[in-house]
Amino acid sequence: MAAAAELTLLEKSLGLSKGNKYSAQGDRQIPVLQTNNGPSLTGLTTIASHLVKQANKEYLLGSTAEEKAIVQQWLEYRVTRVDRHSHKDDIHTLLK
Repeated sequence: MAAAAELTLLEKSLGLSKGNKYSAQGDRQIPVLQTNNGPSLTGLTTIASHLVKQANKEYLLGSTAEEKAIVQQWLEYRVTRVDRHSHKDDIHTLLK
């Protein structure tokens, strides 16, 4: 699953220890993180935000209301637009 690999790289870049267990659900292979102390988390954006908070690097999610909205906008764009394309040229064009 590609999302699990991405989330593992995010953990590494945030300095988190390995050990989170990821799975996928549904036809679209939506990532799921099973937490030790609560319900499972579903969705790339939700899990990424959780990992950032877990690493005590919440500044990456924005400081002001506007910055937080912009970060959420880019995360949503990534999931709703970029994930729908598999060809690298298409993704490059989208990100331009």
